[in-house]
Amino acid sequence: MKAKIAVIYKSTYGHTRKYAAWISEALGADLFKKAAADSEMLKQYDIIIYGGSLYASKINGIEFVAKNQSKCLVVFTVGLTDPQTTDFADIMTNSFSDPNIQPDKVFHFRGGLQSDKLGFIHRNLLKLLRVAVAKKPDSELSEIEKIIKHVSGKNVDYTDKETIQPLINYVKEELA
Repeated sequence: MKAKIAVIYKSTYGHTRKYAAWISEALGADLFKKAAADSEMLKQYDIIIYGGSLYASKINGIEFVAKNQSKCLVVFTVGLTDPQTTDFADIMTNSFSDPNIQPDKVFHFRGGLQSDKLGFIHRNLLKLLRVAVAKKPDSELSEIEKIIKHVSGKNVDYTDKETIQPLINYVKEELA
C-alpha cells in the first residue's frame, strides 16, 4: 500500500507556498493551505509535512499540527536568514512546547521579502526595525539585522528548489 502524504502550509507572501508546491510535486503528495485542513483530515495521512514562515520567534500556524499527534510529522520553516548559520533552537521550543508532540524531522529553507507587497503591519514593523538597525554599528548587528539592513525596501527571493532535496530524501527513506 502506498503511503498517503499531505503537505500543509501557511504562507503570507508566497515563499512557503512555493516550497510546499515543489515538495508536493516531488513526492506526489496532496497539497493543502492550512486554512483548508482540519484535525480529522490529518488522520487520513501517514506522513504530514507542514511548512510555515518564521514569524515572531515561532513557525507561522504551527499550532495546528503541534496540537495533533500524527504518525510522522515533518516540518519545514521558511525565513530570511541563511539556514546554515541560524540557530533555530528557540523557535523550535516556542513552536513545540509539548514534549510529547514533536516533529520527526525539521528542515529550514530560505525565503525572501517582497517589500512592495507587505501589509500595513509588516511594512511598519520593518520600518521600525530599519530605524533601530540604522543606529547600530555593523559589528553589533545580528544576522537578521544585517539582512534587514541589506534588503531594506527591496524585493529579494532566496528560494531554491534544490534545497528541498534533503527533505525529499528523508521522506522517501521513511517510506522504504
